[in-house]
Amino acid sequence: TGDFQNFGPSQKLDNNFDILVVSWSFKKNFKLDGSFDDKYFSENSKNLPHSHWFLISMDDYVPQNLNNNITIIKQKKRVFKYDFFTFFWTILKIIINCKFSPRRIFHNLYYTSYFAQKISSIIKKELKKANYKTILLPYEAQPFQNTLIFEAKNLNNKITTIGYLHSLLSPLPCDYIYRSGAPDFLLVHGKSQIEILKSKLNWPKNKLFLIESLRYQLNKNRSLSKKIFLSYSNLNKSILIKLFTKLLINLPVNSLPKFEVQNHPAMLSSKEHLNLKIKLEKIMDIYKDRFSNTSSNENISIFFGVTASIFEALEKGIDVIHICSHPIFESFSEKIWPDLKVVQLNEFTFSYKLALSGKYINFGKEKKSLNEVLKTII
Repeated sequence: TGDFQNFGPSQKLDNNFDILVVSWSFKKNFKLDGSFDDKYFSENSKNLPHSHWFLISMDDYVPQNLNNNITIIKQKKRVFKYDFFTFFWTILKIIINCKFSPRRIFHNLYYTSYFAQKISSIIKKELKKANYKTILLPYEAQPFQNTLIFEAKNLNNKITTIGYLHSLLSPLPCDYIYRSGAPDFLLVHGKSQIEILKSKLNWPKNKLFLIESLRYQLNKNRSLSKKIFLSYSNLNKSILIKLFTKLLINLPVNSLPKFEVQNHPAMLSSKEHLNLKIKLEKIMDIYKDRFSNTSSNENISIFFGVTASIFEALEKGIDVIHICSHPIFESFSEKIWPDLKVVQLNEFTFSYKLALSGKYINFGKEKKSLNEVLKTII
């Protein structure tokens, strides 16, 4: 555990902000001019008028030059790795605040609950400083997001809360069930995703807005074929390696193109991910006769674990093989995803194709500013 602190410019402008944006940041997102490129909204912080960007640092980086409409939240540095005084003080506060209720204490002992309380407390203080009209966030139904929306509405019921479903729903999207703390409006870039939200997750129709994707653009030249994609979290690497080996053993000679193993962008320095990458490359070398530069099956990729890139590839006409260690939670089912054709190759391996294209990701055909999109709602 640990407390959080805010970092911002030395001189603040007048609090003439209408929109509070709550997002995440990495070092690579900051520009030399002190602005911030948000990868979820595909927008620069300078280009959204009257906006204040509250950024949760994912790598503890705070640039020296920072625009006046940006605040960064990061954990305080500690002399020791574990701060036992803070830990016990936090536990004591949880016990008192929960009025010694075992059920409530157990729930609040999770780090996600602690994090939600800390972030919402910081946001509440900020909301009291300025007359914000809107809260905007890349929505992932994380506990801290639902908590800060709930607390903000209690503080000011007139404030409009807007989420953007910047990625894809998870295979078993229970975390997106409509509940207290959900945003007033949810921007969604896929018609079939809207149908899942309405029919499976109880979202009211008037809360959902279909838009062209801000994040996924047609003009972005990103190759997704002939790749092996590693997910952010590979829960059982030994199973994944065995399954990949089994897949190659059962395939005929020259049936696959030569693959490039591509690590998750946030895990480029992860030793576990790098080791998995090396092991997969060694397996491909052992069964190198399965691969050919002249394979008839050129338009295919393999995905490990859960990643939204599966649907990005499918929408670009690429066939997908999905290997997962926990199929109930990680594999996609036609019962939830009706515009998806699923063939189960074995207990842990699936083949996917789309019944209709353009249903899950409505690619942005031309760059629209975030401000343009918001004007259609607020």
